[in-house]
This record gives sequence, structure tokens and C-alpha cells, in this order.
Amino acid sequence: MDIKKLSLLFLFFFPSLALAQSDDKQTINVFLDCRGCNGSYVRSEVDFINFVRDQNDAEVHLLVTLQRTGSGGWEHTLNFMGLGYISNKSHTITFVSPSSDTNDLMRQKLVRHVKLGLIYFLTDRAVLSDLNVNFFGTLDEGTEETENTDPWNSWVFEIGASTSFSGEQSRGSTNFRGNFDATRITDEWKMEFEYDRSYNRRVFRTEEDDGSTTEDIFITENQNFTSLIAKSLGDHWTVGGYSRIRSSTQNNIDLSIGATPSIEFSLFPYEEFNKREVTLRYGLLASQYEYTETTILNKDSEFLWRNELTFRADFTQPWGGVYGWLDAGAYLHDLSKNRVNMGFRVNMRVLRGISIFFDGRYSLINDQISLPAGDLTEEERLLNLKQQATSYNYGGSFGLQFNFGSIYSSVVNPRF
Repeated sequence: MDIKKLSLLFLFFFPSLALAQSDDKQTINVFLDCRGCNGSYVRSEVDFINFVRDQNDAEVHLLVTLQRTGSGGWEHTLNFMGLGYISNKSHTITFVSPSSDTNDLMRQKLVRHVKLGLIYFLTDRAVLSDLNVNFFGTLDEGTEETENTDPWNSWVFEIGASTSFSGEQSRGSTNFRGNFDATRITDEWKMEFEYDRSYNRRVFRTEEDDGSTTEDIFITENQNFTSLIAKSLGDHWTVGGYSRIRSSTQNNIDLSIGATPSIEFSLFPYEEFNKREVTLRYGLLASQYEYTETTILNKDSEFLWRNELTFRADFTQPWGGVYGWLDAGAYLHDLSKNRVNMGFRVNMRVLRGISIFFDGRYSLINDQISLPAGDLTEEERLLNLKQQATSYNYGGSFGLQFNFGSIYSSVVNPRF
């Protein structure tokens, strides 16, 4: 390979080295790692630094993560991490955008905090002399801090309803969905109450030889009420319980009522959930079942106890993220009636400009106690009107992304 080809290959894989110091320390290069936020808006509004496309070209890695608050807003955590020769300079900014904020107001607040956080890294850059600080608040000396009063006592309510429909000459469908939620989340308590109902109606039309039209109508309905009450016992332990009331034409359940006292252990302090989280929960479910049709076990109703074990692991790091889970359960009267659900999701950068993402899930199913006796009709199979017997299910995906070219990505052009 001649010198010219070697030079081109060098520039392709290491453009940041060729461009290093080209700005004579005017500003800094920042890699924006926006997980759930509007990255394009941030790039268009923050114009005094260089946004770069790859982490290897950056002097600062800005990782933005979002977490839902108990009142329905969003907590933003901005981790500013110095890289290379400034790896010893890092800091974190956290702010909350309440549920009353519009999307535009929320992204404006994000941009304002991004700008404030970046100033820390510009003390030795020429661009600092071109920046101004504007203060729009007031500082009243001698004013005592007063505690905010909340007439709702941290309770948040939500009511929703939706419908959708579609059709053509030979078929049509109509869907209705409604929900009511009530939550109260504080540092010590977490309470959630949720009710939702869905209705799905499908019509198939057949034109007969005599010109008449016949219709076949299929309806599925589901109702669920769930509640959660959890009490904090410090940085690593939580006690509480779930309850659930439901009915489902698809699952042959006319009515089921259950409650699950539970205890959970967190390997890391709960306050570190934005970066790492590993939890293990055990619960004991007591349920009464009333079936629409007699089941394959010749039951019309029954009361059962069930063990439940849940494991969760979630890591959010500058190189990407890893999430995994395992849910296991078995009925106490017959441990062979059990189910294990497991899965994972990985998103990571492996080399310069190369990212991979993949996920998978698998379930071992031996607990379909509500299956109706008798054979399913062809319509019930094809339209999934009734739960069908299976001993497993699985799914997964894999993807690869390769970026190359200019290292800068500050310009946003919305045309077309």
C-alpha cells in the first residue's frame, strides 16, 4: 500500500487527529448523547461550542437522561464528563420540568441548563470572552425560605379516552380505550392506582351469490384495575404490595382478584437509578379466578397461591446502555405450573463510528391454567380471539450503525 493510500486511510479513521488544534483553542468539541431528549434542538440553539458526531472526537461527553416524576413531569439529569486531558473535570446538573410545561418550554429549559453546564469547560477558551450571563430572577436579602404548599398533597390524576377505526369494502374494525390513573409519589411512599378498559370490534363482510351481504362480527374486551403501594425502608429496601382485578374475553377470565405482598432489595442506592440499577423482588400472590368457560383442567373457579420473583438490571454509561430482566413464577399447589420470562437490551459503541444494538426475549410457559376446554374455531385461531396453548415464545432484533465523514454536527437544517 503506497503512502497516499495510507494517508487517506489515516484521515478516514482518525479525522479528529488531523483537525486537532485547528481552532486554536477557540472552543471545545462536545459529543451530545441525548437519551430521550430533543438533540436536534439542542444542537441548533447552543452555537458557541462544536458538536461532534463521534465520542472519540470530543473533549466533553454530555449524557442526558430523563426519568418520569411522580407528578407526571420529567427529571433531567445532565452528566458533563471531560475526556482525554480534561478527564478530571466532570459535573452533573439535575432539573425538573413539571407536567404543566409544554414541549417547547421543556426543551428551552434543557438548552439553558446545557449552556450553564458547558461554561465550566470554557475557562481556558477564547470563546468565553464573547459570552454574557443574564439574570432574570430576584434575590431578596433577609427573606425567609417558605415551604411550598400543595393542596393536592402530591396526588396526580389522569383521565384518558381514545378511539380508532378503519375499514374497506369487505371488513372494518373499531377500537375504544379508556383509562383512569391516580398516583402519589414521595421519597418515602409510592402509590399508584390504574384502571383501563379496551373494546375491539371487527366485522367481516361476505357477498353471497344472490347479491346479499352477510356479516361476521368478533368482539374482544379487557378490563384491568391495578394498584401499588410501596414504602421505602432506606437506600436499599422497599416493602409493599400489588393488587389486581381483571377480566378478559381473550384469556377466558370472567373475573380475577388478587393481591401480592412484596419485598424488594436494591444492590445500589435507589438514588443512583440514572446510572445503574439492580433490584430483586419477591412476592406471594393470592388470587381468586372465575372463568368464562370450563378450563382444560375442568375448573370453573378456583383460589390459588403463586410465588413471584423479579430481577431487573439497568446500566446507563457513556459507551451505551444494558438492560436485562427475569420474571419467574410458580403456583404453590403444583410447581410444574410455572412460567419464566427473560430478556435483555444492549445499545453500545464498539469502535469509532460503529454502534450496535440488539435485544432478545424468551419465555418458558407452563401455567396457562385458564385455557378453555375444547377446540378453538378457525376464526378464534386466525384472529387471536382466544388464548392459544404454547410452551414458549421468543423474539429479538439486531442492528448495526456506521457513521463516517465530517466530525462536526452542529448545523440543523429543517428544509423539506
